Amino acid sequence: LPNLKRVYQQYHDQGFEVIGISLENPRYASTDTPAERAAKLGRAREVLTDFTAKEKMPWPQYFDGEWWQNPIAKRHAINAIPAMFLVGPDGRIVTTNARGDRLEAEVKRLLAR
Repeated sequence: LPNLKRVYQQYHDQGFEVIGISLENPRYASTDTPAERAAKLGRAREVLTDFTAKEKMPWPQYFDGEWWQNPIAKRHAINAIPAMFLVGPDGRIVTTNARGDRLEAEVKRLLAR
């Protein structure tokens, strides 16, 4: 996260964007009433909001409370977190392994096009 925040801060104005997809577990139970589910969803959203504020994560976060059934996670076969996709300007996935120094190198390369 520290490296991602550094790269974001350095390259965001040049077109680098981060979008978080949260798979926070609302811990629903099969016996929950609609009101209980709504309260649990609200608590899970609060956990996410508190974490992003504490970690000073300025990029948008998508959260739907679907946990591992989140359609984005399912579509991209995400089965572990954190997962990362670096997408190029053409909308195609460039790599799923740009961590550490490799992230900055890939972002520089893509922005230089």
